[in-house]
Amino acid sequence: MAHFEDAADAVMSRQATQRAQQIVRVSAAVVVLLVIWAAFAKVDEVTRGEGRVVPSRQLQVLQALDGGVVTEILVREGEVVEPGQLLLRIDETRANSGVRESAAQGFALEARTARLRALAEGASFKPPVPETEEEKSILEEERRLYESKLSELGNLVGISRQQLSQRQQELSETQARRAAAVRGLELAQQELNQTRPLLATGAVSQVDILRLERDVTRGRGEAEQATAQIARVQAAIGEATRKIQETEMSFRNEARRDMAEAMGKLNVLNQGSAALADKVDKAQVKSPVRGRVQRLLANTVGGVVQPGKDIVEIVPLDDALVLEARVQPKDIAFIRPGQDANVKFTAYDFSIFGGLEAKVENISPDTVTDERGNSFYVVRVRTTRPNFDEKLPVIPGMTAEVDVLTGQKTVLSYLLKPVLKAKAYALRER
Repeated sequence: MAHFEDAADAVMSRQATQRAQQIVRVSAAVVVLLVIWAAFAKVDEVTRGEGRVVPSRQLQVLQALDGGVVTEILVREGEVVEPGQLLLRIDETRANSGVRESAAQGFALEARTARLRALAEGASFKPPVPETEEEKSILEEERRLYESKLSELGNLVGISRQQLSQRQQELSETQARRAAAVRGLELAQQELNQTRPLLATGAVSQVDILRLERDVTRGRGEAEQATAQIARVQAAIGEATRKIQETEMSFRNEARRDMAEAMGKLNVLNQGSAALADKVDKAQVKSPVRGRVQRLLANTVGGVVQPGKDIVEIVPLDDALVLEARVQPKDIAFIRPGQDANVKFTAYDFSIFGGLEAKVENISPDTVTDERGNSFYVVRVRTTRPNFDEKLPVIPGMTAEVDVLTGQKTVLSYLLKPVLKAKAYALRER
């Protein structure tokens, strides 16, 4: 019986030893695996700072350029507005009146310029198209002036043309008279030449010869007179022609001078019109960006806004968020622009809502000291999204915890760091 008990104890002892050895081997394997994992598994190294949301762009402050009376307020403080949305209106009666008056003056100058250009170039009158009764009246007056000036030019040139026609008629008559005188001279000379030999035979007397010589002399004088008269008439014709040309040139030059003056006035008026149109546009105060109305300084309908005074303050919302994080000097060494960061807002539970990804934009060149005497670096980070969603807005002033990813290290190096640090400083004290 004792023999069987000893054998049973021996078997149980071996089994216990085997189990212990298995546990040791498994434990050793687990330790080795953990060491291997710790040697290769990496964790993020982060530098932490306390941050606050600031507007990514400067606060948009809208001003009343020309001032006036507030006629309508369309938004409230805290309301989200879109780009181009009308916020309030300022009385634009005077500005609109100025625009209409300027438009009428501009049309009048355009019509006048068209009339003067037609007169200066000798072309047809091509005026601008009227749109109102007043413009039609202006155009009709310019058309009457155009026709009146053309009639005046026609009268001036007509007199000169009539004189020219008379001189041309006189030239024709003088040329005909000279031709007749030349022909008569030729006949008289021929008769004298044929009669002169008969004087020697006594067929004709000396008196007949003298009469024929007198006829030749008279014919020659008439021809010479006609030739001189032709020269005088031709000079008169040239003078009449130049007078017509000078009249037309003087008329067109005057039209050109008046046109240049009208165009100068039109240019000045157009510049003023642009300013008046800008006044009308500025009377409607619109939001330049998507944002939230922070302050409404003109909050009374009928109230007077002074020129250049602030009337609305808008905080931009569309841009990505910018946070200014305070980082201790001892933690700043490994932070660089462009590094990734994670922003955890204190207003939203990180375990539920998570955080927003961000990147480091810049780091202040020197430390900043607050009123308590604490020194820190200001690190600006920009998020990739402006908010979590429409129901979870992030607004300027919210505080957050900013974790900047500065690198990675293995779990093993993290575990051995106290040992290595202790080794580096051990046995060196006095």
